[in-house]
Amino acid sequence: MATLLLVSALLVGVFGSLAAIPIPYHAFCSSLWLFQMPCTEISTALVKQIEAFSPMIGCDKCHYQLVSATPVTLKANHTSPDGLQAENITFTLNPTTMASGCRVSGQSISLSFTSLLDDGLNYCNLYNLLSSSGLTSAPGFIEMTNEWACLGGKQETVALCRLQDKRVQELSVEIRGT
Repeated sequence: MATLLLVSALLVGVFGSLAAIPIPYHAFCSSLWLFQMPCTEISTALVKQIEAFSPMIGCDKCHYQLVSATPVTLKANHTSPDGLQAENITFTLNPTTMASGCRVSGQSISLSFTSLLDDGLNYCNLYNLLSSSGLTSAPGFIEMTNEWACLGGKQETVALCRLQDKRVQELSVEIRGT
């Protein structure tokens, strides 16, 4: 009887503690990048790219909209062309002490409850902005993320984003050329 009581107490403790762990209800991606350049240059490049990908400028397929920009935080929204999916994007920029660099953390969170597994959509939101702005070729660029930090991401996601990014860059060149 004492053993049964002990096992019951352990099970209640384990399952009760699981209730305290926050469970994400939206697909998300968190990533970290390091650069050997000042945060102001990175912020300027990201703001310009978000504005270039605005439907108000003529980019019908991009659908990024700048919400706010401070020296430390950039906030933007992304919507799918059909308007069925929407994501909040946040970049936080912090200077590093070594080489006048910058540590940038980025997060994209889906607003819909459709699926926790987004096939890399949130990662691509972040990567497309960095790549199209030229920051993935910037001095000292290092990316740190994995499929646990980008819920729903897969190994193929990076390749898929790069293919999608190539199409977005071609579109960006068309927009700038007109």
